Amino acid sequence: MCGFTAYLHFDTVSKDGGVHLPALDLESSLDLIHHRGPDSRGIYISSDGRCGLGHARLSIIDLEGGQQPLSNVDNNIHAVVNGELYDHDRLMKELKEQGHHFKTKCDSELALHFYQDYDTDFLEHLRGEFAVAIWDERNSRLLLARDRFGIKPVYYTIINNTLMAASEIKAFLAFGWKPEWDVDSIVNDGPSADGRTCFKGVYKLPAGHYLTATSSGSIYCRQYWDAEYPDKNVEDTRTVEEMVQGVRERLIEAVRLRMRADVPLGIYLSGGIDSSAIAGVVTDLLRKDNPDAKVDTFAISFTDGKNFDEGDIAERTAAFCGANFHKLPVSQQDLIDNYADAVWHTEQPLPNLNASGKFLLSKYCRDAGIKVVMTGEGSDEHFIGYEFFYTDYLREADKSSPGGFGTPTEERRLKLFKERTENPTMMHFKLNPMADSPTAHRWNNIVMQDYFGSLISLPKDAFTDKVIKRHGPPGYGTTYLEFLSPISRAKARKTWHPVHASLYLESRTFLPNILLNFLGDRTEMAHSIEARTPFLDHHLCEYVNSLPPSVKLRGDGEKLNEKWILKEAMKPYITEEVYNRTKHPYVAPPSTNSADAPPLQLINKYLTKEKVEQLGWANWTFIESQRDYWMASGDRLAFKDIFVVISYVILSERFGVAPAIF
Repeated sequence: MCGFTAYLHFDTVSKDGGVHLPALDLESSLDLIHHRGPDSRGIYISSDGRCGLGHARLSIIDLEGGQQPLSNVDNNIHAVVNGELYDHDRLMKELKEQGHHFKTKCDSELALHFYQDYDTDFLEHLRGEFAVAIWDERNSRLLLARDRFGIKPVYYTIINNTLMAASEIKAFLAFGWKPEWDVDSIVNDGPSADGRTCFKGVYKLPAGHYLTATSSGSIYCRQYWDAEYPDKNVEDTRTVEEMVQGVRERLIEAVRLRMRADVPLGIYLSGGIDSSAIAGVVTDLLRKDNPDAKVDTFAISFTDGKNFDEGDIAERTAAFCGANFHKLPVSQQDLIDNYADAVWHTEQPLPNLNASGKFLLSKYCRDAGIKVVMTGEGSDEHFIGYEFFYTDYLREADKSSPGGFGTPTEERRLKLFKERTENPTMMHFKLNPMADSPTAHRWNNIVMQDYFGSLISLPKDAFTDKVIKRHGPPGYGTTYLEFLSPISRAKARKTWHPVHASLYLESRTFLPNILLNFLGDRTEMAHSIEARTPFLDHHLCEYVNSLPPSVKLRGDGEKLNEKWILKEAMKPYITEEVYNRTKHPYVAPPSTNSADAPPLQLINKYLTKEKVEQLGWANWTFIESQRDYWMASGDRLAFKDIFVVISYVILSERFGVAPAIF
């Protein structure tokens, strides 16, 4: 686990005919992401000064010997690796038997050796969450790669004929980068929907992709992995019992591999099945070697919103597992006090206070002496956990489930579908029915992409007339769909069940850009915490994707039963309470709008006419009206609008962003 920075100078001929390769300050760049790797750091600069690699290390495996950058025996391939590569003990043994010589015992070195053998195909041999930068002197080529789900971040930009890459955008400040707003991205939800950020010319390497750049300036970005789903018209030949066993075996294996660490390990525990299952499996595996083993679990408890607080049920789960339980009480004031720092670390707008809670939990965990935690992210995107997937499950009959297992009658399916389309909800928000979606026909009649943007981004009226005239009204749904490959869009229309199309959309956009960002890596690494996500083990995910929708969301009972097959697979490891509980997504309590409400502290500090207009693209009249409307009504969408703008004001001040000019 770490943070890295890298650069590659392209060929630049100066006026005197020589090649000009300016020196860049890798040390200062690493200073800006020191929180990602406070244990040690290392720098490599090629002999010709063309390429530089910097690494800030959080020591997890091979504490004494795993320093980076890494180099091969011939000293002509150099790498920095962020994240964890699993099953490395076995894989190292196999590679040694094939003649490879390792310099460390660290899992990160696997990337270097697989690259030596397979060139850019090395990524199919890596299992885990990772971001990689490799400088290949033989080909004068820099390679950047990101794991299959985008758990670990990679950003890149080109400035003055130099490609720069880093784990966080702020690292570019030390290289002379001058931030500007990407207004089209801000209007059309690029930070949440696609490969853009809110900064002009700064991009996210998409999940499951690698980028190569040569010294001559050629750049290519290619996809090396993608999710797949079965033909919705073909009945699965496996038995349901076989499917349950398949999920159980693969999840246990994913958890087992992620227990390997040379430092203490903890678990983020909520009241849901995902983290509860992890806690149960970890405890069971530990006690095979030590009957008295206990794992440390950490839960957040919201003191100002009992309907959103899962602290008590998490404590009961910990008692069931025999785990050590640590609970962090968090007030609305705590969330507000840490909001600005959370924005700085996530580097994108935060439409609510959820990230502040995760930010605080990570600090609490690190203060307790823990460096590695397991979390439940990624389960909902594969087992149909979120309620907003239900409508697309009901959109078509499931013809693939063996013998019609778990499928509702056609009459009941149509009745439930009508109810949900007439009264749509998402993430505790009641939505207006969408009579005419401009994108639904492109994605098997699904409208989720349009709702996503409306819940996390700014509406048309938040922008000045000049902005809308140049960039058009927000087209959230189009932005989400255009980021997906045309091949996947065709499969969604013709082959996949609609709910599988929804899972794909969410897992390729909302998951890496939102959930794994400000509820994942960025708020965890802000306090030097490495999080491991067993539910995003790609072997497990590929298996779960292959299953019929109705074993994941069972529809033949009194109610739709989300994650049914996961509950069955994990029944020996969870409480009866968790087994029977309906999914409750992690959401911070809505903020109060009283005269002394904590949010007013941020509103009064950042939401002023001068600061909002300094952005250059925001319509102060509308923002002011949303502020007043929230103060009068407590409306959550108005709160979203004003806090997204507050986020941009914080980013403008901390990054020193010039106002947009029209």
